[in-house]
Amino acid sequence: MNASKAQIYRRVEVAGSAEALEEGLALLAETWGGFHFEGSGPEVRAIFYLPSEDWLEPFRRECARYGLRVISVEEVPAEDWARAWQENFRPVKVSPRLWVRPPWEKAPLREGEMEIIIDPGQAFGTGHHPTTALMLSALDRLASAVPLGAVLDVGCGTGILALAAARFGARRVVALDIDPEALAAARRNLEWNRVSVEISSQRVETLSERFDLVLANISAWELSRLAQALSARLAPGGRLFLAGFLEKELPEMRKIYREKGLEVLEEETREEWGFLALRRPSD
Repeated sequence: MNASKAQIYRRVEVAGSAEALEEGLALLAETWGGFHFEGSGPEVRAIFYLPSEDWLEPFRRECARYGLRVISVEEVPAEDWARAWQENFRPVKVSPRLWVRPPWEKAPLREGEMEIIIDPGQAFGTGHHPTTALMLSALDRLASAVPLGAVLDVGCGTGILALAAARFGARRVVALDIDPEALAAARRNLEWNRVSVEISSQRVETLSERFDLVLANISAWELSRLAQALSARLAPGGRLFLAGFLEKELPEMRKIYREKGLEVLEEETREEWGFLALRRPSD
């Protein structure tokens, strides 16, 4: 590939239902790189940037597998790709006390507010998606009421939830992910934020330690598959925050985790996405 070609990206716009989004976009990102959202609601749009013409047809086929449609393709210079990421990642206030911002922007902090800095790379989690915002808001509410203690973040992506927990004063934070891109992004963000988080590729099923709070913003399928492992990581009285599933999947999630002996504390929805807070009864 010649030098001029290497400087051209393909801006690919993808559209589909919220259901297709829930199943497809995170999986697409594992292979095709990061994306940003253009809209939400019944019809969701997302933008991918592909560095090679050869990627287009395989990308189209992969989208079709998840019920997503490629609705436009546009060639853009590499500097436009970088600029697009910066323009679409602005500081966002995700809870009463917490801002999330990229390294190239400043947040308008007021007294009593705090921030975390996120450079997403190709990992999921900037605070803009409803699932992440739901988790961060709940985390702020809990930290305002009680000490967080030991926190486990499963499927940490950029590390945004783990970093927020550390910023809110958690005694210990462990962040897990099996995706090398996510681990690289989380470690990079740890350097930006200068808080204490242990980042690991270990699988939650292999852990034996119990935590006061477990966070899991992953797909409904993963939440179902890992229900036993996630529940087992809770200390007596410990809380479990779940997101990454659709509002219509709330009854199923509730049923699965109640069967593991957990009690429901809170349910919330935002833009067709669900959130569930549960607790293990004290022994």
